[in-house]
Amino acid sequence: MHKLTASVATLLAFIVLANGHGRLWTPPGRGTLWRFPQFQKYNPEPDYNDVEGFCGGFFVQYDKNGGQCGICGDPYDEAQPRRHEAGGLYGRGIITGSYQAGQVINVQIDLTASHLGYFEFRLCPQNNPLVPATQECLDQNVLELADGSGTRYPIPTFDAELHTISLKLPEGVTCRQCVLQWHYNTGNSHGTCTDGDYRLGCGNQEVFRACADIEIS
Repeated sequence: MHKLTASVATLLAFIVLANGHGRLWTPPGRGTLWRFPQFQKYNPEPDYNDVEGFCGGFFVQYDKNGGQCGICGDPYDEAQPRRHEAGGLYGRGIITGSYQAGQVINVQIDLTASHLGYFEFRLCPQNNPLVPATQECLDQNVLELADGSGTRYPIPTFDAELHTISLKLPEGVTCRQCVLQWHYNTGNSHGTCTDGDYRLGCGNQEVFRACADIEIS
């Protein structure tokens, strides 16, 4: 019975995974900026699947690539330069947001379907739009929520909506081109928890990512 329940839960999780999507809306991500009139002068390449930065999908990420994902949501094993990274089809270094060091900024994520879980945001002062940033650089600046509650913005419901998150930029970090990474660790799959129980939100979860190019003075 336990095996049957687990199999049904896995199937239901897969169905939900296939339907859920999201994108970095403000500042516009590299695959989304083409939707905004003010960036048309740069002739951006349209990414009609800009809500699908999910590392190639759950099974590609975990079964094929060992849990790894491109920093901007591309499959980890995609030929480099990956499409949404510097030098790729969409990674042209077009600045979509201008801020000041230490400023509180509002970032918006458009979830067309929620997967529960949480958002996190990272920043890498790359200063070279032709060279891909690294996850190691991004991990040095995990952005704090402006309300002081930490770095993780929880998604409590399955409602599809536009989320506005207030973030605090780090003091003293400036750049003519920074990579802002949205990382969405979902929580709607069942898995084995650290206590050995089998519950929703435990174990491997689908990941969404997107990147935007910003400047900080």
